[in-house]
Amino acid sequence: MYREFFWDFDGTLFDTYPGMVKAFVQVFADKGFDLDEEEVYKRMRQTSLGKTFKFYCEQTDLEDPQKMRLLYNPIEEKLESQMHPFVSVKEVLQKVVDDGGHNYLMTHRNQSSLSMLAEFDLKKYFTDSVTAEKKFPRKPDPASLNSLVDKYHLNPQECVMVGDRVLDIEAAHNAKMAGILFDLDDLIVEPVTPEHRVHKVSEILQWIK
Repeated sequence: MYREFFWDFDGTLFDTYPGMVKAFVQVFADKGFDLDEEEVYKRMRQTSLGKTFKFYCEQTDLEDPQKMRLLYNPIEEKLESQMHPFVSVKEVLQKVVDDGGHNYLMTHRNQSSLSMLAEFDLKKYFTDSVTAEKKFPRKPDPASLNSLVDKYHLNPQECVMVGDRVLDIEAAHNAKMAGILFDLDDLIVEPVTPEHRVHKVSEILQWIK
């Protein structure tokens, strides 16, 4: 049972992967390469967006992944209006707050994540957030998690990180807290030992203290 919930954004709170994959494939199509959307999605879920850029840039002998990322960002931003929260996200966030706990956003995405939360009237459930603008080392480095644990004097044993990738669980464990892996389509195959693995956000309700 947990009181303090740290949430990843992409693929955990919001179903952003369709837009991310579409933007990713478009960037490479503009360079003359047709990628398989399903394969791109799997690689994003099993690794990270940055590693996916690195992989396909090496495969296609294209320019620097960072340059491709700069081309990707404005395309992806235009698709944000199509992104929405997963079923039961509001119910779970509200339950955490109603039971005396707190929610914290922990994402590599920029401030657009907060805008999307606000659009769906979800931002009010969050006590604090760490977005890309704060320049913390990327997960699985625990620095961003530790910063909020220290700021709010939290007990790591009452904390849990919820995310859809291995790096989220590794970050949680590096911060001495538990991890819940949201693996809706059973794509995470590499060794990872989350305290809990769920296929629906609603399953998290049972662990709210």
